[in-house]
Parts: sequence; C-alpha cells; structure tokens
Amino acid sequence: MDDPSVLTNQELYDKIYDGITPKKENVLILVCAIVIASIGLNMNSQPVVIGAMLISPIMAPVQGLGMGLATFDSRLTIKALKLLLLEAGFAIIAAALYFFLSPITYASSEILARTQPTIWDAIIAIFGGIAGMIGARKKEMNNIVPGVAIATTLMPPLCVVGYGIYERNLDFFLGASYLFLVNVSCIILTSFIVLQVFQISTRKVVKKGEAKKRNYVMIFVAVLVLLPSIFSAGSLVKKQVDEQQVKKYLANEFSDYYVLNQALDTENHQLAIDTIGSELTKSQLTQLQEKLADYRLKDYQLSVRQVADSEALSLKDLDRYLENQQQENTPQAETQRLTNAASDHSLYQEMEQIKEKLFTEFPNRITSISLKEQETKTGEQTGVIEIMTQKKFSETEQNKIKQQAESYIKQQDKEISIKLEN
Repeated sequence: MDDPSVLTNQELYDKIYDGITPKKENVLILVCAIVIASIGLNMNSQPVVIGAMLISPIMAPVQGLGMGLATFDSRLTIKALKLLLLEAGFAIIAAALYFFLSPITYASSEILARTQPTIWDAIIAIFGGIAGMIGARKKEMNNIVPGVAIATTLMPPLCVVGYGIYERNLDFFLGASYLFLVNVSCIILTSFIVLQVFQISTRKVVKKGEAKKRNYVMIFVAVLVLLPSIFSAGSLVKKQVDEQQVKKYLANEFSDYYVLNQALDTENHQLAIDTIGSELTKSQLTQLQEKLADYRLKDYQLSVRQVADSEALSLKDLDRYLENQQQENTPQAETQRLTNAASDHSLYQEMEQIKEKLFTEFPNRITSISLKEQETKTGEQTGVIEIMTQKKFSETEQNKIKQQAESYIKQQDKEISIKLEN
C-alpha cells in the first residue's frame, strides 16, 4: 500500500522538473544569498554563511541532473545543467563584485576552509545527497532539504571562486572550484542511486547494455573526481597528527622556556620555535633535534630562534611577556604602566617607533626595550625608554646604542629620555 505522505515517482519527477524552470525570482534570491554568504565569509561569521545556504535555490538543478541521468531524460538533464551553470555564473560574478566593493578583503579562516577539499567533504555530500532525495519525496514541508543545503555547502565555494578571481589567486580559484565540483558530483551520484532504488521509470526504452555503460561511466567519473580529495585528506590527517605531536614535544622538552611562537611547515618538514630563556648550547640543540624522533617527527628540521635574535620575534609578544614578568617587581608608584588607552597616545606611538628602529639596528645586542611614561612636577608627560643590552658588550658598544637612540629622539617632538642597562 502506497504511503500517502510520500510522492509517487511521477509526482517526484514533476516536482523536480518544475523546480528547475528558470525564474527571475530565483535569480534574485540567488544573488541575495551569494552576497550574504560573501559577507559571512568576509567577516568570518558561520551563522551568516548558514543563513545564506538556507535561502539558496541552487540545490534544485543539482537534483534535476540526478533525475535526468537516472531516467535517461536528455531534455531534463540539459535543462538542469544549463540552470546550474547559469546560477553558478551569477553567483561567481556577484561574489567577485562584492569583494571588489568591500573594504575588507583579507582571506579569513572561513574562506581558507573552502580552498582545500578533502574526502570528508565528499562523504558529507554523499550522505547529504541521499537525505536530500529522500526528503524531496515527502509531500509535507520538512527540514531535510534545508539541512542538506547547509551540510553540502554549495554556496560558499562559489563565493570563494569569486574571491579568487578578485584576488587573482589561482590556488583559491582552483581549490574552491574543485570543492564545488566534488559536492555537485556526489549529490548527483547519490541522487541517481536513490532514484534507482525507488525504481523510477526511464523516459525512453533503454537496452540493458546501454544502462550498464551509463553506470560504469558514472562510477569512473566519480572515482576520477574523488581521487584528489582522498590525497588531500591524507595530507590533512598527517598535518593534524604532526601538530598534536609538536604540542607534546613543546610541553615536555621546552618546559623551562617561554615559547612565543611555533611554526610547523609540513611541506618542507621544518619546525621553527621562538623562545625566551637561557641561551641553548649547540649540544642542547642537537639533543632537541634528536628528541624529535621520540615524537614521530624525525623528518623535521628544528630551528630555534632565541631572544638574542630579536628581529625574528613578534614585538607585541615580547612586550606582553616582559610586562608580565616586570609587573610583580615594578612598584606602581615608580612608573605608570601603559594601558590599552595609552597605546593610542602620541607619546607612546613615537617611543614605539624608536623601539622598532633600535631592534632593527641592533638585533643581536639588545635583549629588551621597555616603554614607560612619567609625569613631571609641572604635570607634563615625558617618556622613558629603558634598553637592556647583552652583558658581553663593551661600554663603547653601549654608548653607540645610546647615541643612536638619542638621534632618533631628536627626530621626535616629544620629551623622551634614554636609560641604558646591561
């Protein structure tokens, strides 16, 4: 007995056929959806991206292709393909125009996430396609199709294709295009399989050999499309495993050092670490290199950049660390610690410029530079730049640093003094 809540095969065919009829309203909705998705990617907002996927009409022609191939209906297949290409073209153009007009065009994590498709994207699209076609058979409204639209993410890759065109970045363009192709191919394939299970009638008399040939072609195309994503997934898993091992390595082997930053280059097999602490000897560095093998990181080359190599460090990170260390030792009455509001003060800005110049000029001689503000008896603000140098440097070399700092001060219009220690 037929289920009254489920469409018959003919009703399902009519529903999908009617859904791929080009309409001006759908094109406008698509443009709205692509702009919303672009804003979400631009601002790194997942809820906005999800909202855009919910209102996008691009799922209809994809299911139409699955129906057309399953029923040997060339008219439906061509019509669905034309609509898909038309909607994808409009979406890419709209996204490119948005990023051209947007004042914020950096590659957010949401954008970058759509440039490296993996086999997991394909698996999601496969199960999403199955659920989507089953949901399409329901007569009543349900949340299956909207859920599939969110899970399979057809819209965001098109946005990133537009972003790649704007940035003239071939990697972004190809990566996002491939992700869109993977999702579309998997949805078409699973829609085709589900319709075969439903035993939907073909639209023409088909010989048994012709049906087998079609099935083999679809399997071949699917494997061809999925192979790069399988390779990409393997690389991603390897990278994540290595990152976890690096965390363990740092926690155990660098427990006596303040690690400012670590950079793992999985392509060139290099691990760079920025540290603050007692200087490591050559024998210690050799031992640390050998220790990598204990964490399954034997193929990586270790590079430790210490505080003496100041130009390689982030000045902001160095400031934060030094301020935390000095906070317990510096009385509040003696100096006034700079706050976030003071960071915008012109006096601080000028001292910051001097600090950066000194670090650049004397990268291996200066260990730290502290910036402070003091108030004179007349109520005026003056700046103090405290410079800490390596103990091994002579008085002549220290005077050279002080003279250079004073020459920078003369270029400023604020009252700033220098305090040099080693």
